Amino acid sequence: MNFADLIIEACGLQDVFIDSFKIDKANLKLDIYARQDRQKCRCLSCNSELLDVHDWRIRVFRGPPIGAFCEVWIHLKRLRAVCDTCQGELRMSPIKGLHPQFGNMTLALAEVSGRLMEEITCEATARLLRLNPKTMWDLDQWRMRRMHKDYKLPEDLDVSLMSADEIHFRTIANDIRISPFSGKYITKYFTNLVVTLVSKVVANNDGRDAMALAKCLKILPKKTREKVQYFALDMNAGFFNAVRKLCPNAEIAVDRFHLVQDLNKHFNEVRKEEFKKAKQRKDEFQEGMLEPGRRFILMERNPILSVEESNMLGKLKMLNVNINAAMLIVDYFHKVLDKTTIPKFRKALAQWYGIVREAKLKHFKKFALLVRKYRLNIEAYIRSDLTTAISEGINNKIKVLKRMAFFAWEWFPTNL
Repeated sequence: MNFADLIIEACGLQDVFIDSFKIDKANLKLDIYARQDRQKCRCLSCNSELLDVHDWRIRVFRGPPIGAFCEVWIHLKRLRAVCDTCQGELRMSPIKGLHPQFGNMTLALAEVSGRLMEEITCEATARLLRLNPKTMWDLDQWRMRRMHKDYKLPEDLDVSLMSADEIHFRTIANDIRISPFSGKYITKYFTNLVVTLVSKVVANNDGRDAMALAKCLKILPKKTREKVQYFALDMNAGFFNAVRKLCPNAEIAVDRFHLVQDLNKHFNEVRKEEFKKAKQRKDEFQEGMLEPGRRFILMERNPILSVEESNMLGKLKMLNVNINAAMLIVDYFHKVLDKTTIPKFRKALAQWYGIVREAKLKHFKKFALLVRKYRLNIEAYIRSDLTTAISEGINNKIKVLKRMAFFAWEWFPTNL
């Protein structure tokens, strides 16, 4: 194989000859001037041989990077000839190796771009290959649609631990408002189904209700769904219904993060009430300690405080009985969730219920009812130690990529 044949193979072309090269070292650009092999040219319509040459048409398209040359342009002379089978009409010879959907690039360039976009963003791929980000986005969508047809889950995939979570996708204007009370904007969500042991999203669907998760789960065969042992969810009633219906052997574990988040909301309501009382009494010390900016210090489990701040916090606990009780409830609930066995958990939970009753704080009574409602699901968390942390991490990555992709269309040129 000579050097010219090697270049042809690298570009992913077939049945062509290279006539010349033009190198631009300053811009790392390579122009390849080639022509089709006349003896192997066929009619684009009937695949018959093209014998009588009418003329040559030049077609310019991009090829994959070669060595140090980031930008490779191929100037191909394409045969146009008379086809006897097509009643003497002028026909073009097909270009082998050109992408069927994106005719301005070769299949080799599309494959290189696609592999890069599996690892980095479309914007970064476009920047590295000197292509249009919008074209890369379209190519990525085309590849996903094509690959989805042949998408099959590994037969040995361990689905014993799974989780699901929704993510905000976009907010669009509500052009069709049914009534004056309809919102001006519509918030769109989609649901991700994650296999925890491999940290992979196996399916997703529009929405954040039972139907959205059900469509994701139905991608898995029935026998596979029956192998699910634990399923981590937030307290989404629709998700609960979908899992109970389609994964009959799975125990649903309530996510610890969402439980603590709800607990902190109820603590914040107590803080707001005590802050208003301190403001009415004109108690500057408690008003300063209970202001919104300090709520994280009050809710944090093991805050790093100076000696002065620790003394001020201790003084607040002595002066405000409700805040002291609320902080005790929050801290002890964390200890309840730290238990590693069900007997220890149930014993600690009973003691926590007693603290809530003695505190007589209405907000924590509401939270205690929520805990009672999901107690069996919390026990499933204790047994499995399963959370939606991996789902949340994947969602954060999606949000970052979404923000990065937004700027790609604004700053990059629209030409290839």
